[in-house]
Amino acid sequence: MPGTLNPPAVASQTINDLINQVKADLQNRSDVVEGQANPEMNPSAWIRDALKEITANYPFEELRINNPPLVTIGPGLGYKGSSYMYPVSQFLNSGDDVTLTEDPVIFFTPSQATSVGLIVGTTSNIIGYPMNYLNPKAIQTLLFVPGGIPYNYSRYGNQYWFGPQPGQPYQVYLPYQVRHPFLTNLVNSPVRVPPDWIDVICFAAAERGAIRLRWNDQATFIHNVLYGDPDYQKSGGQEGRPGLIAARMFQQDRDQRLSPIQLTVATGS
Repeated sequence: MPGTLNPPAVASQTINDLINQVKADLQNRSDVVEGQANPEMNPSAWIRDALKEITANYPFEELRINNPPLVTIGPGLGYKGSSYMYPVSQFLNSGDDVTLTEDPVIFFTPSQATSVGLIVGTTSNIIGYPMNYLNPKAIQTLLFVPGGIPYNYSRYGNQYWFGPQPGQPYQVYLPYQVRHPFLTNLVNSPVRVPPDWIDVICFAAAERGAIRLRWNDQATFIHNVLYGDPDYQKSGGQEGRPGLIAARMFQQDRDQRLSPIQLTVATGS
């Protein structure tokens, strides 16, 4: 009878399921157990911190949000009546925090699209256009130009800046990856990474555990397993042996492996 398959992008294990694997990565030490007086010495805490680090830096379908809010930006609709400044939280579902984002998408009508030289299809009365990121210094010259279509954005603290200032209301949505959540009962928290990343999470947790247990040579060994040998790390991947993380393929890379790659060329002033 065939085994049970995981539905796409659905967590299949909890932190509790990973504790024995972390213990095995630390050579089955007897002190790698839950219930320590200091909760930060529990393997579940090491797994939590490993999940925080790994999922904040890499894209995972299990954490991507497919229904972000549709936000209206426009004259006087922003933070404290601003036209260009909007809270990041406004573009997220209630209670969410964000790690990785795609570019925001702005919607405008065919006549508006034509005015900025965009190609307009003949089968729809609206068009979605991804905004381009500029760093805060680069966008400064656009923030106080009124009456335009804000096809550039930046982030500063807990605000998004859009430039030039929108001359009328536009709708915007932001595809994003949520920060990995945890339950109050930590060991019951779902592990929101695909099955082929479980060993990476466990090794990353074991590295933290080795440091906490003052087992420095084991911590160094596990770090090299994850990130490659010292030559690989020092050369930026040009020499030496890669680690487990470099060898992993993300779902979007699998999805596009047989398709041509489309490049978007941008020029700056």
